[in-house]
Amino acid sequence: MDRLLGGLRFVEGIKFEDDVKYMDFLLRVKRVEEDAKAKGIWDAPHPWLNMFVSKSDIADFDREVFKKILKHGVGGPILVYPLLRSK
Repeated sequence: MDRLLGGLRFVEGIKFEDDVKYMDFLLRVKRVEEDAKAKGIWDAPHPWLNMFVSKSDIADFDREVFKKILKHGVGGPILVYPLLRSK
Protein backbone atom coordinates (compact mmCIF):
# COMPACT_ATOMS: atom_id res chain seq x y z
CA MET A 1 0.00 0.00 0.00
CA ASP A 2 2.83 2.40 0.83
CA ARG A 3 4.30 1.83 -2.64
CA LEU A 4 0.98 2.65 -4.29
CA LEU A 5 0.30 5.71 -2.14
CA GLY A 6 3.89 6.90 -2.45
CA GLY A 7 3.28 7.79 -6.09
CA LEU A 8 0.64 10.32 -5.04
CA ARG A 9 3.23 12.44 -3.24
CA PHE A 10 0.71 13.67 -0.66
CA VAL A 11 1.67 16.26 1.92
CA GLU A 12 2.67 14.67 5.22
CA GLY A 13 0.36 15.48 8.12
CA ILE A 14 -2.88 15.61 6.14
CA LYS A 15 -3.17 11.96 5.23
CA PHE A 16 -6.43 10.40 6.39
CA GLU A 17 -7.16 6.74 5.99
CA ASP A 18 -10.00 4.50 6.96
CA ASP A 19 -9.88 0.75 6.45
CA VAL A 20 -13.22 -0.50 5.20
CA LYS A 21 -14.42 -3.51 3.27
CA TYR A 22 -14.56 -3.06 -0.50
CA MET A 23 -18.37 -3.08 -0.69
CA ASP A 24 -18.57 -0.58 2.19
CA PHE A 25 -16.28 1.71 0.21
CA LEU A 26 -18.38 1.37 -2.94
CA LEU A 27 -21.61 2.07 -1.05
CA ARG A 28 -20.32 4.90 1.17
CA VAL A 29 -22.32 7.72 -0.45
CA LYS A 30 -25.46 5.61 -0.87
CA ARG A 31 -25.50 4.89 2.86
CA VAL A 32 -25.19 8.57 3.75
CA GLU A 33 -28.00 9.36 1.31
CA GLU A 34 -30.23 6.70 2.88
CA ASP A 35 -29.45 8.04 6.36
CA ALA A 36 -30.26 11.60 5.31
CA LYS A 37 -33.56 10.47 3.77
CA ALA A 38 -34.45 8.58 6.95
CA LYS A 39 -33.78 11.73 9.01
CA GLY A 40 -35.82 13.86 6.60
CA ILE A 41 -32.90 16.12 5.69
CA TRP A 42 -32.17 14.81 2.18
CA ASP A 43 -34.42 17.40 0.53
CA ALA A 44 -32.61 20.28 2.25
CA PRO A 45 -30.11 22.06 -0.01
CA HIS A 46 -26.78 20.28 -0.01
CA PRO A 47 -24.43 22.02 -2.44
CA TRP A 48 -21.91 20.04 -4.40
CA LEU A 49 -18.52 21.67 -4.74
CA ASN A 50 -15.69 20.46 -6.94
CA MET A 51 -12.37 22.22 -6.64
CA PHE A 52 -8.69 21.73 -7.20
CA VAL A 53 -6.24 22.76 -4.49
CA SER A 54 -2.56 22.94 -5.37
CA LYS A 55 0.03 21.00 -3.44
CA SER A 56 1.56 24.28 -2.27
CA ASP A 57 -1.80 25.38 -0.77
CA ILE A 58 -3.18 22.09 0.55
CA ALA A 59 -1.64 22.39 4.03
CA ASP A 60 -3.24 25.85 4.51
CA PHE A 61 -6.53 24.55 3.08
CA ASP A 62 -6.46 21.58 5.46
CA ARG A 63 -5.70 23.80 8.47
CA GLU A 64 -8.31 26.48 7.70
CA VAL A 65 -11.13 24.48 6.11
CA PHE A 66 -11.01 20.92 7.42
CA LYS A 67 -9.55 21.56 10.87
CA LYS A 68 -11.32 24.86 11.67
CA ILE A 69 -14.43 25.46 9.57
CA LEU A 70 -15.46 21.82 9.13
CA LYS A 71 -13.95 20.33 12.28
CA HIS A 72 -17.34 18.95 13.34
CA GLY A 73 -18.18 17.67 9.86
CA VAL A 74 -20.99 18.68 7.55
CA GLY A 75 -23.58 16.01 8.29
CA GLY A 76 -22.64 14.05 5.20
CA PRO A 77 -19.74 12.84 3.16
CA ILE A 78 -16.78 14.89 2.07
CA LEU A 79 -15.06 13.22 -0.85
CA VAL A 80 -11.43 14.12 -1.50
CA TYR A 81 -9.56 12.76 -4.50
CA PRO A 82 -5.81 13.30 -4.75
CA LEU A 83 -4.68 13.74 -8.34
CA LEU A 84 -1.38 13.71 -10.13
CA ARG A 85 -1.12 16.74 -12.39
CA SER A 86 0.73 14.69 -14.98
CA LYS A 87 -2.21 12.30 -15.33
